[in-house]
Amino acid sequence: MEDVSKPLSTDEVLSLPASIQLETACSALGISQATGYRLVKANAFPCPVVKAGRAIRVPKTGLLRVLGLEATEDRSATGA
Repeated sequence: MEDVSKPLSTDEVLSLPASIQLETACSALGISQATGYRLVKANAFPCPVVKAGRAIRVPKTGLLRVLGLEATEDRSATGA
């Protein structure tokens, strides 16, 4: 059975830091972690990923773009 956590809300996504763990990005996209890791391995994850050793990070800007939120005001930058 695959681990599918509750998808993140728009507010939760907007409050994420500039770089997030793959697991968090998977939650935001509504996919399981296992699927996320398979997509990364196949170079098919829907947004850019950064590999540093064993760590896999997802830039928030790419995640926002995939979710169609890039035009939405980033509240974390304004402090609101």
